[in-house]
Amino acid sequence: MGELIAGAGGIDPRVIGVIALAVLVRSTFGFGDALVAMPLLVLAGTQTRPATALVAAVSLVTAAVIFAIDRRRTRLAPGAWVLALYAVPGLVLGLWFLEFASVPLLIGILGGTVAVIGLLGLLGDPTGWRITGRLAPLFGLVAGCLGGAFNVHGPALVVYGTARGWSPEVFRSTCQAYFLAVGVLLVGGHGFAGRYSPELLVQLAACLPVVAGAGWLGGHLNRRLPLESFRKAVYGILVLLGLLLLGGGS
Repeated sequence: MGELIAGAGGIDPRVIGVIALAVLVRSTFGFGDALVAMPLLVLAGTQTRPATALVAAVSLVTAAVIFAIDRRRTRLAPGAWVLALYAVPGLVLGLWFLEFASVPLLIGILGGTVAVIGLLGLLGDPTGWRITGRLAPLFGLVAGCLGGAFNVHGPALVVYGTARGWSPEVFRSTCQAYFLAVGVLLVGGHGFAGRYSPELLVQLAACLPVVAGAGWLGGHLNRRLPLESFRKAVYGILVLLGLLLLGGGS
């Protein structure tokens, strides 16, 4: 799979399967597509930089699809624009790290951070964490840094959103607004770096049908999740995927 994405040509059904699962998680919980896709693609031998560019493009398309599906039910959290605005300088830093830093080290740090955040959320009560709206710029910056390096904006958004008491519907809508706003810049950054080869674009096109189907299914699942179960589920996903990242980077 790594050779394919790097430019060997053709369509790999394993990539499509990974993307389908990732988009289903993203559409259900509002985040997590990169946290699912990146470890699985790395474990399967995909080169990190082309995989990051592919997942960034899929994430942007997914946000647009979810907005189209939920256009009559969209509910954004107050001040959501602050997160996206302050994510921009973080994206620049993350893209720089992706280009020059050691990939195993970055994956190890990211995996450990994600797993620890997940454990804190499972063992504690995120709604009791003293996170005010004034901290939105900091969480936006952190989300942008993680997003630029590995498309993993989710952990910072999870901590901020659950501590602020966002419902599953608000969380999903707000995250998609964020991903849509920063996704254009992120995909542009990968394009400027020359990561979208013709072979990668063919693979992206092959993934588009499953993005629509998984986005629709995840929306139905999202509306059936009780708030407390939703919180536990998103932090449980962080623990699991943090461990997967650590395993993929070893």
